[in-house]
Amino acid sequence: MNTKTLHTHLTVEQVLQESPRAFSVFIRNKTRCVGCLMQQFCTLKDVAETYQIPLATLIEEIEHVSEEDNQRSIP
Repeated sequence: MNTKTLHTHLTVEQVLQESPRAFSVFIRNKTRCVGCLMQQFCTLKDVAETYQIPLATLIEEIEHVSEEDNQRSIP
């Protein structure tokens, strides 16, 4: 995932499609987002508010695993 495009209005589903390893961020923060039927509608902002996670922290953690994905895909 291009971290420059990671915005608060992206849905959980969009994030997971671009960076499948982001599931670990949702699990680590004890959310129920992965596999939830609402993941196609809930934005990162919604997740942060619902689970009382600082939005900046959530985005930073997702960007971190996304960067790891990008580094692994570069030969």
